This record gives sequence, structure tokens and C-alpha cells, in this order.
Amino acid sequence: MKPLNRKLLLVTMIRHETLTLEDVGKYENLGLVADKVQLRYLLKELVEEGFLTTLDGAITPTYTITDKGIEEGKRLEQEEMQSR
Repeated sequence: MKPLNRKLLLVTMIRHETLTLEDVGKYENLGLVADKVQLRYLLKELVEEGFLTTLDGAITPTYTITDKGIEEGKRLEQEEMQSR
């Protein structure tokens, strides 16, 4: 089973660009059933680090990836491929 981690969240956001909190946690987007507490923690951390932003005025928390997040997601993917 894949663990929920920063790389997985960033790669998911690169693929979709903008997702609501509910959509981020869906199995068809992540490829796993996410622990809601861990998901919220990782999303908060990625926002604080500037990899994601939240859309102002959205009733449901909605996240979008930043250019910095795209670069980090690609770097993490490449790093994983090189370690194989």
C-alpha cells in the first residue's frame, strides 16, 4: 500500500491543478484512501511552504498548486526514479 506523502499530494495536484479538500482525498485522485487528519496536516504544511495556495472566497477549502509546488513535485518524482 502506498503511503500518503508530500510527493503523492504534489503529483496529484500537478495532474489536476485545482481541487477541493473533498476531491483531494478521493481514491481516484490519490490512488489510496487517505487518513483525513494526515491529509489536512500535509495540505496545511504544503500551503505554509508555498507549494499550494488556497482559493480566497471558496466556500469549500480549495487548493491549487503553485509554480514552486510543480517544481518540487517533479523534483521528488525524479529523485524517486533515480533511486530505483
